[in-house]
Amino acid sequence: MNRELQEILGDYLEVDNLLIPVAQIKYTGNENTYIVWTIINEIPALSGNDTDLASVVSVDIDIFSDKNYLNIVEKIKELMRTNEWVWTGDSADLFEEDTGLYHKTCTFEKERMI
Repeated sequence: MNRELQEILGDYLEVDNLLIPVAQIKYTGNENTYIVWTIINEIPALSGNDTDLASVVSVDIDIFSDKNYLNIVEKIKELMRTNEWVWTGDSADLFEEDTGLYHKTCTFEKERMI
């Protein structure tokens, strides 16, 4: 799934003519707006003959920004939906005191055959 998510999200996501850096797990750049994705779990979804046949993978996509991030949220939801990921919820709107950035997490799931 890492490879699939890397292909979907890439290294940059273009929103409103801005290239927003995308990183897996941790962003180490200097931009004030960026996206970080993390696979949060994978659970069995289908078993047969004592073998796991399918699983459900969950991914969190975190948006950090010093300005309005609503268009970024919509772009991510559209992109993930297009690639057959199911949106399962968003976090509350957060503000990170230590960085001065707004923060929103979108969670998606996808079933995969093992």
